[in-house]
Amino acid sequence: MRFSLQDLSRMRIGILGGGQLGWMMILEGRRYPLTFYVVDHLSAPACRLADKCFNFDEYKDMVEIADIVTYEFEHLPYEVLRYAEEKGKLIPRLDVVELKHERWRERMFFKKLSIPIPKFFITEDPLEVLKLVRNEFNYLAVVKQSKGGYDGKGQFFIKSRNDFEQIYDAIAKIRDVFIVEEYVEFDYEASIVLARNHNNEIQLYPPTYNMNVKGILVYNYGPLRNEIVAKKMSDIAVEIATKLNYVGVMAIEFFVKDGEVMVNEFAPRVHNTGHYTLDVANVSQFEQHIRAVIGIGLAEVEILSPGGMVNILGLSLNNIPIEVLKIGKIYWYGKNEVRRRRKMGHINIIGKNVEEVEEKIRHVTKLLYPEGVENYV
Repeated sequence: MRFSLQDLSRMRIGILGGGQLGWMMILEGRRYPLTFYVVDHLSAPACRLADKCFNFDEYKDMVEIADIVTYEFEHLPYEVLRYAEEKGKLIPRLDVVELKHERWRERMFFKKLSIPIPKFFITEDPLEVLKLVRNEFNYLAVVKQSKGGYDGKGQFFIKSRNDFEQIYDAIAKIRDVFIVEEYVEFDYEASIVLARNHNNEIQLYPPTYNMNVKGILVYNYGPLRNEIVAKKMSDIAVEIATKLNYVGVMAIEFFVKDGEVMVNEFAPRVHNTGHYTLDVANVSQFEQHIRAVIGIGLAEVEILSPGGMVNILGLSLNNIPIEVLKIGKIYWYGKNEVRRRRKMGHINIIGKNVEEVEEKIRHVTKLLYPEGVENYV
């Protein structure tokens, strides 16, 4: 189909979820003559930019008037996603989101494709969890609750028998499927962001180094220096997107050990590790997602400089020293309530080379978290 800008001016994009990812999607999409609707509470960040915001009990009204419905967060009420799918408007599709609603489905999808992942087992029995942690992994394991997993939620990290004894009572009370997998002593974590459209056009952003604390991203930067590792990550990302017949932006997170890569998880949406694209690329992940879902061609990615970002976690504006603005560019999400671990904003950083970016990121991190980021997550 051939588009004109006049065609775009009649297009209505619905976004399920009104957090910072939706906010940045609209922020970037405002350069196009598009109309944006959001389903979330009226004080959500994206609702401040949307042409109209709908409460969750009004989701059917939004879906009916939107031409396309996408989402900025996959852990949404199933009936909302299913209704948009039944109306033929949900992009990415429901079967992709379902892989994320249950962690075990995602793990089995990767296993079926022979994609490298940590060794794992699936069980519903807490006693079986105990046996697996002891017999298969010698008390060096990660136990993951199948539902609702993001930002380290529903995960138990075990490095000794004592660790397991301390958390067993909590596990025993959970009624869910568990994934019990090996604890990977990785050299570093990395991720890649990819965009794919209906015509199987694919554009990749360079992989980045990630630093997570307690399962939540603190900062990332890139491009990755190891071209062999970057190629392995790129090939796996393309395979996943192609097998899923995926449309939109996705991110895949990896463990890297001795030059080999293992997939940790994927996210079927724009992603925290792609925020740096707002300032170092000719087209951001957010604009690229919009281009993919509305059916116009993807932009060929050009990286203008090395860069990265630091998350602002659990801090109010009063806690952010003005000095950070001499080093980077702030994106403040405008959330009403400050909570521990909550992403309140981020700071993008650019540099002449990766080493300079890394140095600036460490400086900003110290300015934001002088007592150590562990106290904020």
